Amino acid sequence: MIVVLPVYYKWKNGTDFVLEDFWIWFIIGFTIITNIPAVILYLNYYFENRNTEFTLDYEQLKISITKDGVKKEYQKNEIEKSTYHLGIYYKNAVDRAGRIPMLISDFGYWDIQFKNGDRYYLTNILHDFLHQTPLLLKTRYRFRIYPYINKKDNRKGINLFEEPKKEKTLTEKFIEQYQSKNERQLREILDNKKSYQKEAVEAAEILMKRKNVG
Repeated sequence: MIVVLPVYYKWKNGTDFVLEDFWIWFIIGFTIITNIPAVILYLNYYFENRNTEFTLDYEQLKISITKDGVKKEYQKNEIEKSTYHLGIYYKNAVDRAGRIPMLISDFGYWDIQFKNGDRYYLTNILHDFLHQTPLLLKTRYRFRIYPYINKKDNRKGINLFEEPKKEKTLTEKFIEQYQSKNERQLREILDNKKSYQKEAVEAAEILMKRKNVG
């Protein structure tokens, strides 16, 4: 705005553009306010990971972590809990809500805990890995507006790799609805098929067979 607006004003009116102090401070203030959340997140991640390095070995299914000069290696089966904390923007992949990205959207971290009690918070300022397939398919995802590292947050996220629940057919829904009906009521449905949906009649037939078997 500071560069383009004066040029446009000069071209449009043929006179120099005078930017009042109010607008200068407004632009400066707006820039600072919109960047503060991202700066705070970056500092939060930096102080957590400034003495940390890690590598993911997808072939041997292991992770190497060096923290404060001490290097440790862990196998995939040693992971007790794995949670990816991402910005709320990435929840669009789940509910397709159409959220727009913000300056803080790409910040995120991996909360990983091992069976021996070791726990780390590995952020994406080390290297970008959060948008790749995780080492552990049972990794859960937390989507937050502001993914600040919260070490007291033990709430479970969602598992993106769970198979979606199969939607019940209309016949199955009628079976559940008719479970409490007795044989006389089911027989009434079968004797008046034209008054009921095809799936309702099928449900009544299935339940009648079950009752006769019993």
